[in-house]
Amino acid sequence: MDQPALSLEQTPPLSVPLIFMLSAPFLAALAGITAFVYPESFDERWSPAMLAITHLLTVGFIGMVIVGALQQLFPVLVGVRLSHPVFFSRLIYGGLVMGVLSLCGGFLMVQPKVIGFGGAILGLSFLCLLVRLGSAVFKSKAIANVTKGMKLALVGMLLTIALGLYLAAAYTSSDIPLHRFMTELHFQWGILGWAGMLIITVSYQVVPMFQVTPKYPQKMITWLGPSIFVSLIMITATRFWFFLSGDVATYEISALELVLFCGYSFYAIVTMRLQLQRRRKVPDITLAYWRFGLSCLLAAALIWSLVKGTLIDHQQLELALGVLIIVGFIMSLITGMLYKIIPFLVWLHLTNSIDMSARWELKIPNMKEIIPDRHARNQFRLHLLAVSLILISLLVKWLVPFAAGVFMASNLYLAFNLVRGALMYGHTLQQAQPA
Repeated sequence: MDQPALSLEQTPPLSVPLIFMLSAPFLAALAGITAFVYPESFDERWSPAMLAITHLLTVGFIGMVIVGALQQLFPVLVGVRLSHPVFFSRLIYGGLVMGVLSLCGGFLMVQPKVIGFGGAILGLSFLCLLVRLGSAVFKSKAIANVTKGMKLALVGMLLTIALGLYLAAAYTSSDIPLHRFMTELHFQWGILGWAGMLIITVSYQVVPMFQVTPKYPQKMITWLGPSIFVSLIMITATRFWFFLSGDVATYEISALELVLFCGYSFYAIVTMRLQLQRRRKVPDITLAYWRFGLSCLLAAALIWSLVKGTLIDHQQLELALGVLIIVGFIMSLITGMLYKIIPFLVWLHLTNSIDMSARWELKIPNMKEIIPDRHARNQFRLHLLAVSLILISLLVKWLVPFAAGVFMASNLYLAFNLVRGALMYGHTLQQAQPA
């Protein structure tokens, strides 16, 4: 994918993606606080506290960043300008914050109606975003590989919403049966069909551009996303087929999930190989985040094989699988991208806002000055420690409060770094006004 495909003139106002990206670490820190207050949540995958923690991480952190990034990336990658971007972003932002706090509060208080209210608000907000972005991408004349990946991610988003709305309704009303296999599908479509698919699609652009690597193989760009998507469709169809027939599809589901994990493992291996071929060998904290995240993805594939092989207690292995995929893989890659995206957006908007005459008198800060490496590196060490402690605490229960505290500190440090970088935009712009 060539860089000229970027339509930087279509970029929305800085405040559009920024409000989502700056809020995400605070919601992740709230998940840490919840784990600290409810350490028993690590005993049971389906406990109300664990459900609240999971949704604070998936919807609160991952969802927030993705929604902000989508509103930034669609005009730039797809080349379609979205009308009234500021008003629309505030509307979606309000719905997401209200929805995730209501949903997670409902889980913690065991209040079915609050769960239903939160789920409905989240579903409505995501559907509004889906309709807006879907209409834009289907009108786009951008590169086929960009729009194809985006379309698959949007379909994954739609199925995640549909399954989430059903599950919220099942928690709210005793008349609607709660089927655990639909919870599994909700997780798989949300993490691997929506967030994962979007990360893969975006990485085809951002890894070569920001990390100065060779391009991804064209055959991989063409076939990996559709292969993952088809395997998820077949997993969904198989689960429903065997549920309706009353049978158990253990071997069939395992075979299809093997294809899914092989696809993601292939993505991890190719990406790490490209990063070893970087043309610029300067130390980069983003690269550390990506390598750690991709290593967690490969470790998750190994954990999955142990779960299917029934070698150890399923409960702890399934929790470890969730930690590696959500916190280790997706949150690590997203955090690494945030350390590139926010400085780049601040620099880009400063360059566009400050006229040429003022640039001679005022030096626009470079990306390394917007978020200094030492702060990002210190936060990476905290993140690394947090993931390690969380995994250990699955076996050593008295470590749960310590793991939660370190995870909370890591995300508050991330929030400090991102907010500090964002404030530099206004500070630099004020200095340029007299000039």
